[in-house]
Amino acid sequence: MLARYVWADLLRNPRRMLSTVAGVFLGVGLACAILFFVDGLSASMTQQAVAPLPIDMQQVLSAPPAGNILFTLSLEPAGAVAPGDIVHVRLELVNQGQTAVNELVVRAIPDDALVYIPGSATRDGSLLANALENPFAAGPAKAGLNIGTLAAGTTVILEYDLEAIAATAAIAQPIAATYSSREAVTPVVANAAAPLNPAELAARLRAIEGIAFAEQLAFVDLPAGALAASRPTDSLVRVFGFDQSYTSHDRSILISEGGQTAGAAMLSAEAAAYLAVSVGDTVTLALPDGASLELAVSGIVDLTQARSLFSSRRGADFETFIYIPNAIIVDSALFAEVVVPAFERVAADRGERVKNPPIHEIALGVDRERLDAEPAVALRQTEQIAAQVAATAGEQGYLLDNISNALTVARADANLAKRMFAFLGVPGAILAATLAAYAGIVLAGAQRREQAILRIRGANRRHLLAMLALRVSTITLTGAIIGVVLGYSTAVSVVGSAALGRAALTSLATSAVLGTLAGLLATGGALYVTGRRSIDHEINEEKARLWSEPPAWWQYRLDLAGLLLLAIATGITAAMGGFAGMPGSVYVGRPVDLPIELLVLPIAAWMAGALLGGRGLAAILRRGQAHGSTIGARPLQFLYQRSIRRRVWVLVDVAVILGMVIALGTSLAIFAASYDGAKIADARFIVGSDLKIWPSPGNERLYGSADADAFMVPGVKRVTPVIFGVHNVILRSNRTSEVANLAAVDADTYAQIAPLQDAHFPGSSAASELSQLAGQPDALLLSVEMADFLQAEVGDTVRVLLARGSSEQVEIELGLTGVFERLPGFPDGADALMNLARHEEMVPTTGPAFFLAQLSDPTDAVLQMTVAHLRSAQSSGDTLQIETRLSALAQDQSSLAALNIAGLLKLDSGYSLAMGAVTVGLFVFGLLLQRRREYVTLRAQGMAPAAIRTLIAAETLTAAAAGCVVGVLVGCGMSYYLVRVLRPLFILEPQLQLPGRSLLLIVGSVLVAALVTVIMASSLVNRLRATELLRDE
Repeated sequence: MLARYVWADLLRNPRRMLSTVAGVFLGVGLACAILFFVDGLSASMTQQAVAPLPIDMQQVLSAPPAGNILFTLSLEPAGAVAPGDIVHVRLELVNQGQTAVNELVVRAIPDDALVYIPGSATRDGSLLANALENPFAAGPAKAGLNIGTLAAGTTVILEYDLEAIAATAAIAQPIAATYSSREAVTPVVANAAAPLNPAELAARLRAIEGIAFAEQLAFVDLPAGALAASRPTDSLVRVFGFDQSYTSHDRSILISEGGQTAGAAMLSAEAAAYLAVSVGDTVTLALPDGASLELAVSGIVDLTQARSLFSSRRGADFETFIYIPNAIIVDSALFAEVVVPAFERVAADRGERVKNPPIHEIALGVDRERLDAEPAVALRQTEQIAAQVAATAGEQGYLLDNISNALTVARADANLAKRMFAFLGVPGAILAATLAAYAGIVLAGAQRREQAILRIRGANRRHLLAMLALRVSTITLTGAIIGVVLGYSTAVSVVGSAALGRAALTSLATSAVLGTLAGLLATGGALYVTGRRSIDHEINEEKARLWSEPPAWWQYRLDLAGLLLLAIATGITAAMGGFAGMPGSVYVGRPVDLPIELLVLPIAAWMAGALLGGRGLAAILRRGQAHGSTIGARPLQFLYQRSIRRRVWVLVDVAVILGMVIALGTSLAIFAASYDGAKIADARFIVGSDLKIWPSPGNERLYGSADADAFMVPGVKRVTPVIFGVHNVILRSNRTSEVANLAAVDADTYAQIAPLQDAHFPGSSAASELSQLAGQPDALLLSVEMADFLQAEVGDTVRVLLARGSSEQVEIELGLTGVFERLPGFPDGADALMNLARHEEMVPTTGPAFFLAQLSDPTDAVLQMTVAHLRSAQSSGDTLQIETRLSALAQDQSSLAALNIAGLLKLDSGYSLAMGAVTVGLFVFGLLLQRRREYVTLRAQGMAPAAIRTLIAAETLTAAAAGCVVGVLVGCGMSYYLVRVLRPLFILEPQLQLPGRSLLLIVGSVLVAALVTVIMASSLVNRLRATELLRDE
């Protein structure tokens, strides 16, 4: 019976039900939309994380044992023995290779249950001298026996006896036998399987499920002069061994001319230019054993961006991009059959030691189409593949798992993004609950008559609470169904159906359930609480409270207490460096550490600020009570002022809610604009300006610093040349020296073009330091880290070895004039900065590594047009590699820096503005509902309907305008906290940016919603009749 009555009541008052349901489905829709939005973003993070990787995994092979020794261990008897039994040990080493093995040491450590029988050790049947102690595990260090040199094709047999002093049935490894040599320092275990050669290992790895390709890569460095044509090269030469199939997978290898042919060679563009050779000519490669290799040139290649080839595999420089201009590429078979044996022959020559032997590795690519869209699942997939690779390779080297490293960071970033966006959705949930509570108050006021009649007819508190529960359940269930559909639809409109289609169904289902529960708890709870409070109070008391009683937050000064706590928390956080966070690093596998818990601060600022705005509005309106006008000649103005004085808190309530709506939209708009601005600033800092231009070294035209004007195409304002290289100089102070990355610039134009930051020049400014560099040809700037390492101070003299490792190397003295923390345009890091003219004076043949260009108009359209002009202006066959601030991607930057914050802005702002419109509608509906007796009386006294509509419009616009003012001010403060919390995502300090157009749109939307609602209410005013008096108490 109660259910039928509730259902009939809902159908009898459709406007009342729809206005309440609107608050529910907006709350559920917002919660679901944010969770679906996060699912879509997470589903795209896998592809985003792995996209920059040219090579997914690298199986770096350990150097194969020189001489290809077969080492076997046999025991007689081979099984379990009893105490007192004798075990005969036989060790056989066969050199199956073509070179001798030097300083061969054999070590065999028996288990504690077996002891050596003195004098039993023999070599090829002859007793060993001084064999009273075990010669294969002598002394406390268990040192092995040095048997000297084992010539190619020879065998040595070592034998000795052990006595069992305990049963050996449970011994897993009775003897641990290994050998090592001067050529193979890492011990090799006896009876180990013969190591696979790179070709065999690549074939086996290629068969692993999930591996898309497995290609051989080998390289070795030869001294200056090793590569020659009409003249020898004057600097280090790197020899690569890989096949055409490898080139097809590494898009950073650009073939400028010709192609790759078996038995021939490709030359780097720099080497070809220096040797004055082209396709079809012949070059000579001098090998370390004195032999030489004549090779036809089949292609010219640009390797300047091939990080996978030149990233260091050694020590402290691991993964550092150290480019070697003189490079030659041969096929894998030629490298294995000619180059490697030459090094083996050198290693076999006693007295010679190869410091830098050839490095072999297998470059692996994962089938990315099989990877799950969720980074956590994709990581498990790549780790399983890596485990299979490691099992297949065995002890042959180590695995560099680049893709799992990237996905580890992406997984943490995805989890952090979920928490961050969920936290950013909290204000929307609070707003939905506030709106539902406001709707509940209006609904409670509308139900006073019904509840009074029911009480007269015998309904008690239990009946009313049961009816309330049924009403709230029906409203929330209806709103939840609509909200889930609305949430999914809006998420699709923001992130796209493709992104959500990649998300797992379980993840989407979980989001739907969690979003529905969150929305229901927020809105349904608010509806039930307000309805129950109405039932628990007497009707007349509820009516008086609704109109004139101050709310609890005003009475207990919760707004002031909240602001005080906010100020204290902000001060403590700033003092402890809580806003700093920890920048992420893909390189070291460290995800970004955002202090997500600090997002409580903007939420606290939002709520306390809105309430403080309400307190200020109440003070203004209450002050006006003492200065109210008399009815006089302006009855409409008198009625407006009287109405406001009587209903101060009704107006304050709606102004606070609207203020929260506007504040949320404002803060997100400022946050999104600041986020995008920070991304653009970071991109310009990485690039060095709007454009970075690398002329290919294979071009017919070689660009010098004087050729900067060649890039002054339409759209370009300034161009400056930059000389730069990794480990291109040696810096020497009076105390120590260090290899460093030096850049040489034209200080005047670099200062105008590059986005220099004063904060990066401790104790000085960018303009001052660059001015000194421009005015003093012998000036030098050092990074803070390098200055500390060299123990150099401003005013000291630093010796700089330019053109390091070439025939033109020269050492000059420069005066240290300042230090810097980082410079724009050098993602690999610059340790020193000097004057370009001085560098060219000392090393005239060194040309710019790249040019930086600044645009006359920073818009994206002009940027794209300028890039097109630059490419079309080049001669036929010449190419430019151009990096722009749009395409820049910091190799070590977190994927969180590329999140779709604009999408979050659309979601939150869209729902918030819809809630604002519903709030205005509820306010107007409440006016008509609560004051219909007053309006009917005014009509009876002769007031025209237009005047009543004007009165309603004035009150509505007053509340809307007050809410807009409060909202914009609070939103600005809220955005400050949001931007500070996200500081670790960026290189530069994010700056607050006020998007005027977005703010006008937000404020205008609320004001337009108020006007539309007033217009819609006009029809209701026209239908007011005197019989409405009978509906009031």
